[in-house]
Amino acid sequence: MTHAREVAKYYRWLDRLEWMRQMRGRTGNAAQPVHRALRNPDGGEPSPLVLHRLMLNGLALPPSPRVLDAGCGYGASMLDMAPELGGDWLGISLSEVQVKRGMEEVAARGLAGRVRLAVASYDAPLTGAFDWIFGIESLIHSPDPMATIHNLAQALAPGGALMVVDDMPEEGLSPQQAADVALFKRCWRCPVAPSRSGWLRAFAAAGLVLSHETDFTALTIPRPAAELAPMMAARARQARWKRLLGLGYRSEADLGGMMLETLLASGVIRYRMLVARRA
Repeated sequence: MTHAREVAKYYRWLDRLEWMRQMRGRTGNAAQPVHRALRNPDGGEPSPLVLHRLMLNGLALPPSPRVLDAGCGYGASMLDMAPELGGDWLGISLSEVQVKRGMEEVAARGLAGRVRLAVASYDAPLTGAFDWIFGIESLIHSPDPMATIHNLAQALAPGGALMVVDDMPEEGLSPQQAADVALFKRCWRCPVAPSRSGWLRAFAAAGLVLSHETDFTALTIPRPAAELAPMMAARARQARWKRLLGLGYRSEADLGGMMLETLLASGVIRYRMLVARRA
C-alpha cells in the first residue's frame, strides 16, 4: 500500500468515528477543525480558531487572494477565514468523506463559488497560481517533504507565501526521546516529520526564503504527564490487539496524540509556523 493510500485509509477510519460522534450529538457542525485548540493570547476561551488569527499576523496578501489549503480536512480553516478575506479558496484532502462534508458546509454557509474542496494529493501537480498556500498539521504526513515543498512552490504566484504550521521535532535527541518521537510518527502516519531546519532546507531547495516564523508551543494545552501515562499504557495495549484485526487506527491515533502532548510539554517537539516566499 502506498503511503498516500495508507494516510487516506487512516483518515477514513477517523472520519467514521467523527460521524458517529456527530450522530450522538457530541460535536457541532459537519466541518469541525481537525487541528488543535490553542490558548488565546488576547484572552477568551482556547479554540482551534485561535490559530487562524495568529496565521494572519504579518501576512501580506493582495485583495481577493487565491488560497490553497494543502490538507484541508473538512475545510474549517477556509470556512473561518474566507468570509473575512474574500478571494478564491481551494482545499485538497485525500479523504472523500472530508471533502463531501466540507462541501455540504460550504453550501450551508452560502460560500459556494468562493470556497471549494477537492480530493487530491498535495504531491500531485497543481493548476493555478496561489497567493497563499498553507498546510496546518498536514504536511507532516509527507513521505518526501523536499518533493512536497517543491511541488507546492511551483504553484505559488509571484510574491506568494507558503506557510507550514506543524509539529517539528528538535534535533540532538537522546535515544529515549528519539524512540518516543518514532512512536508518535508511526501512530500518526508521519514517516519523516522534519525538524525546523529540515523544513528550511526544503524551502531553500525549492527557491524559497524564510519570511517570518512563530513558535506556538507555549499556547498548546498538553495534559500533565501523570494523567497521560496510564492512558497511554491502556491505548498501547488496545492498539496491539486491534492492529491484528486491522482495527487499530483510532487507538493508534489516540496514542500518538497523547505521546505528542508529552513531547510538546517536554520541549522535544515544538509547534511552529514557518512562512517562506520565493527569493
